[in-house]
Amino acid sequence: MILIAIAFVTDVRRAVIPNKLTICGAAIGTILNVSLSGLNGLSFSLIGAGIAFIAMFLLYLIGALGAGDVKLFTAIGAMMGTSFVFQLMVYAILCAALMGLVLLMLHKKMAATGQKLVKWLFSIIVLHDLNIVRGMKRDPNIKFPFMYAVMPAAIMTWYYSFI
Repeated sequence: MILIAIAFVTDVRRAVIPNKLTICGAAIGTILNVSLSGLNGLSFSLIGAGIAFIAMFLLYLIGALGAGDVKLFTAIGAMMGTSFVFQLMVYAILCAALMGLVLLMLHKKMAATGQKLVKWLFSIIVLHDLNIVRGMKRDPNIKFPFMYAVMPAAIMTWYYSFI
């Protein structure tokens, strides 16, 4: 939670999640898991980090989040493992979707965004045109730091995992 809190503050203030933070988080998580469980701890950390990296990198490729978010989730995966980081990803995406809907309503862009979404889905599913994905990244959208969604998601994940 300390790692996520620091990432939240720096991302909101400077729109960056420092590499030092994510590297230290991944290293500390891996070292702690290895010291507690040996090779099982190492595989726990590596698999958690790998799953988090792959899932978040796919979202990075379409422009849904930044590279710092990918590295942060990789560090969380190294610390907490696959189950925790996967649950955190799901909650964070749901929180981001809810926040996005609220922002679209406030900016009165629900209809225009819905039309864009239908066009994207039609192009991808019916026409099998994956080039539309590249255009999604360049498309001007309402954006907010993903950490706004990650913080409440981390609290929910922690609560449902440990309390």
